[in-house]
Amino acid sequence: MYDQREKAQRDYEWAISGAREEGREEGLAEGERVGLEKGELIGKVRLLQDLLGEEPSAVTTLAQISVSTLTTQLASLQQRLRDRQA
Repeated sequence: MYDQREKAQRDYEWAISGAREEGREEGLAEGERVGLEKGELIGKVRLLQDLLGEEPSAVTTLAQISVSTLTTQLASLQQRLRDRQA
């Protein structure tokens, strides 16, 4: 009976450990995806700022901004460039 409880405890700990590892892997994958998306947005924002004759924002400054704010800033810069070309 003791052996069964010990085995059940080991099985439980193994299952928890596996779930944690799976969670870490999913978190890393999501972090990479967000990081790549954010890096792409930062590059576009800096390029448009340069095309508009502005001093491009520092990468470190832009990296502190959320993806949604960067997306909004990008849309604003794109519209300014379109208006300038019209």
